[in-house]
Amino acid sequence: MSMKLQELTMPKWGLTMEEGTLVKWMVDVGDAINPGMELAEVETDKIVNVMEATHFGVLQRKVAEESEVLPVGALLGVIGDGSATDADIDEFIVGFDAEVTAASDECEVAPPPPVVSVPAGIFEITMPKWGLTMEEGTLVKWMVEVGATVEPGLELAEIETDKIVNVLENLHAGVLRRVVAEEGDVLPVGALLGIIAAEGIADEAIDAFIAGGGACQAEECFCSGAAEEGTAEPVAPAEAPAEETVPVAGMRAAIAKTVSTSWSNIPHYMVTIAIDMEKAVALSQTLKEAGNKVSINDMIIKALAVALQEFPLMNASFAGKNIIMHRDANISVAIGLAEGVVMPVIKNCQVLSLQEIGAKSRELVSLAKEGKLGKEEMAGGTFAISNMGMLGVESFVAIVPPTLSAILAIGMVKDEPVVKEGKIEVARMMRVTISADHRVHDGAYAAKFLGKLREILEQPESLQS
Repeated sequence: MSMKLQELTMPKWGLTMEEGTLVKWMVDVGDAINPGMELAEVETDKIVNVMEATHFGVLQRKVAEESEVLPVGALLGVIGDGSATDADIDEFIVGFDAEVTAASDECEVAPPPPVVSVPAGIFEITMPKWGLTMEEGTLVKWMVEVGATVEPGLELAEIETDKIVNVLENLHAGVLRRVVAEEGDVLPVGALLGIIAAEGIADEAIDAFIAGGGACQAEECFCSGAAEEGTAEPVAPAEAPAEETVPVAGMRAAIAKTVSTSWSNIPHYMVTIAIDMEKAVALSQTLKEAGNKVSINDMIIKALAVALQEFPLMNASFAGKNIIMHRDANISVAIGLAEGVVMPVIKNCQVLSLQEIGAKSRELVSLAKEGKLGKEEMAGGTFAISNMGMLGVESFVAIVPPTLSAILAIGMVKDEPVVKEGKIEVARMMRVTISADHRVHDGAYAAKFLGKLREILEQPESLQS
């Protein structure tokens, strides 16, 4: 029976993923399954990814229902060759549950060790699992040397899998103390590559951990000490801590990693400009009265797309010894959620009308709030914007996202006194600040780009063409 039935389980995408939500089944019971076929949409950290099949077969039963939140490894469905009976499938599910329960019971029954087997402050670097089908990888190159101080997000090594080289990033702060794997080694997923340790950790402790003898030695030390001390005195209850440590996980962990990488690796410069939005606000109101839902933000996106055609370096990205020039204006738009910020992309803004940009923007906001943004919506940005004007923010500075060279921080439209032709008048002013990558362009170039943006928004009629 086991030869003709296979479990379909909740995948583990990323080191921090512990559970996922089955958003939608994309196949029905009885459908033929092929490797690479899209089976279901699974949500994790507010991003919806598609789970693909890795085997041939037939979906014989759905065990999990849509909208269920399940831990990694939980049974979602059963795939077979089409010949299994309902009784066979029931027996298979019972056997799967029994194996999971037995594994869980082993963990619960085993008494906790008197001391931790792995000394605090020692962290493993292991061969990662990138993708469901990855079983091994080649350590192409170490990017740090033994003795180097490392921080979370630092690039540690290049790993090759399926002829694609990816960078392995660090997760812990400390010092690279041991390199266990050599460049060129082909190793299975989970294999030990090296050791990071906090300052003060003895070489003996690291060597014992690598050799696998640390736990035994720790138990012997504990038993010896307990025999000499005898019965321990009662310990008074501890006071409630004045501080609480909250793990950085999920979307917040992803954001922390992204902004740390950007701020550390991209040499930022900033330029601010004020724009008279009187005519833009009036045009937006006119369009709304005519039944066209176009916001100020939509007009800014369209104006940016026009300006980027004249200043293409603002739409470029830095790539080592090269600068990548992007043809299309794909604008990443920051959307604030309770859990953090996501940046879906409105693609080909240079050819979209104001109304099309408005419709696409509303669609992405809706998907973001429902937690249904997928890889297609999140990938491919060439320029970014973040608008906090609706929150009453007059001006602010944003961090350039990885792979981009600029982001525009947009403040509120505010009535201000200005001098025009020697007279003080009230104008509807908006301040924008561009944060940009100095490796790709300079402040003067950015100033001219913002000047073009101002020119377009202060005479916005051309945006309708």
